[in-house]
Amino acid sequence: KRMKTRNKIILLLALALTCMITSCESYLDTMPDQRTELNSVRKVKDLLMSAYSTASSIQMEEFMSDNRMDNGEKYGFPSNILMQGYYWEEMTDINQDTPRYLWNVCYSAIAAANQALQAIEELGDPEEAQPYKGEALMCRAYGHFALAKIFCMAYGDDADTNLGIPYITAPETNVGVQYERGTLAETYAMIDKDIEEGLPLISSEAYDIPLYHFNQNAAYAFAAQFNLFYNKFDKAIRYATEAIGEDPSSVLRNMGGYAQFPSSMEYTLAYISSDEPANLMLQQTMSWWGSNYKSAYRYGHSREICEKQTIWSKGPYGSLKVYETVLGYGDQSIFVPKMDQFKEIANAITGSYYGRQVAFAFTTDKTLLNRAEAYVLSKQYDKAVNDLQYWYRIKAATKVPDKDELNLFYETVDPTTNGKPLDPKFALEAGLQTNLLKAVIHARRIETVHEGERWQDIKRFGIEISHNIENESPIVLKAHDLRKAVQIPASVVEAGMQPNPR
Repeated sequence: KRMKTRNKIILLLALALTCMITSCESYLDTMPDQRTELNSVRKVKDLLMSAYSTASSIQMEEFMSDNRMDNGEKYGFPSNILMQGYYWEEMTDINQDTPRYLWNVCYSAIAAANQALQAIEELGDPEEAQPYKGEALMCRAYGHFALAKIFCMAYGDDADTNLGIPYITAPETNVGVQYERGTLAETYAMIDKDIEEGLPLISSEAYDIPLYHFNQNAAYAFAAQFNLFYNKFDKAIRYATEAIGEDPSSVLRNMGGYAQFPSSMEYTLAYISSDEPANLMLQQTMSWWGSNYKSAYRYGHSREICEKQTIWSKGPYGSLKVYETVLGYGDQSIFVPKMDQFKEIANAITGSYYGRQVAFAFTTDKTLLNRAEAYVLSKQYDKAVNDLQYWYRIKAATKVPDKDELNLFYETVDPTTNGKPLDPKFALEAGLQTNLLKAVIHARRIETVHEGERWQDIKRFGIEISHNIENESPIVLKAHDLRKAVQIPASVVEAGMQPNPR
């Protein structure tokens, strides 16, 4: 453990303005100090489009998780970033889907939020600007949360000694300014402060397309997720209920009609549709994951994983009919076509392009399972079961289990698949509480397949996992392995920031 120190570092926010980023993000080409131009609420509103990070951590999270396996060398050798993720090695690439890209783009988005907040203050904090002030605060909190989830250990009793990330609260105009990294406890306290200040100011009516902003339901869903990670279960329940209601039946994703679509693209377009009530907030990301999650045969989401651990795995629910119709490229890559690759032409002459993908920042289904977890951990078991039953019904389960059936199944579930031991630091009660938590974790693994969120459960619950290697012994990631905090970018370490311990 690191002693509780506040480490002076040189945070190169200017990296967010280098050619590596600006080649992909045209709006960053004009980021040098625009505050003198932000002389109206309308201009602040427009600037906040840049306060949403377009970086994605999904690919690295998915490859580090146990949702992938080695199908053998006959399927070739994928890119370094995929292999390094699978082997839990330091990721050295710098382009889309890498730690460095995530770091730079998130801090650039945070810089835009800070510029908006300062502009609102300089305009006299007018009433008409309050929804955008709330949005800027939520964006700042979300950007730091996205970084902390990747580059820090999970929040727990050791948060006062674990390293956090620099929390930036003002626009930067000078290169080489020194910031303090602080502790994870300090980082989370700052995120909490921004959420609590920003949440009451949010107004869905302030946006032309609410689905791509922190509308009210999305803001509450974010607050619920953050407080779940913060171990504030009462707040997580309250905010989740604000987002989806006591009875969420009418807003969950009803996938019953998805089997009718003749192509994966039509399935995807329905999944990301603005008319889908389950979608609370979507994000446009620069990522190759919309293609790689289907075509990475070597380290694929294989039939073996599907049948034993994810969408086709055994459960107290029998089977989930909505996942009977999925697409796959053979047994090595089976996928639910919830996302796809959208091309953005970079050079019309050469035909080069960037990969774009729509990611699901917040959905009603994920928020429901977050509430179910909070109910379990606060020992409100009947309410937790009720939320799980909502989820089983909407997934067309052949059986909707009651509390006793859930308890019995997860008491004896295979400890190498969906019964992997959970971290004892949660002081879970043996029996019902532990078994219901395993039920929630299992459901979330299915719900968020291909979305990287399994990695967060592996971190938060201290789950030990292994990756098979063809013709070699499996490699193991222990419950409290320090590699669960991805190493910060080498360029930032070279500038003076203390790296994550190894």
